[in-house]
Amino acid sequence: MEESLSPTLEQLQQELVQQVIKLYRTHLGYELLQVSCHIVDKTVTILAEDSITQLEQFLGKNEQLELALQVRSNLLKSLEPYLQSLMEQVIGVPVVDVICNSTFETGRTSIVALLATVPNISDLDTGRRIKQRSKSESNLDSGK
Repeated sequence: MEESLSPTLEQLQQELVQQVIKLYRTHLGYELLQVSCHIVDKTVTILAEDSITQLEQFLGKNEQLELALQVRSNLLKSLEPYLQSLMEQVIGVPVVDVICNSTFETGRTSIVALLATVPNISDLDTGRRIKQRSKSESNLDSGK
């Protein structure tokens, strides 16, 4: 019964995407338009496209690239505790480590988090695949 109350993998990933967008909008005043999230075992990977703020872009275009890179680095470092907290709230598992990095040239930001344990996920399709694989393996074992 409790398993049916657990969110699916897709629900967790979508909720994380929405929360990261909200975090950027609330704390940086910047609207992320394209964010993806993948959870595999104990690893959460989030990729944000066009994540460089207008201020950083302005600095970069006005021969202040080093300052723009420093601003970006400080912003990401400041966001890490917020990202860790929101992941723990959404996923329901402690986060051991959060690593953020951006590439100014492509405008992408990557966020990778290591979870303490695998999240409790209700995913019927995964369960069906496991059952089908077990069934096929037992057919192979019995010589069928």
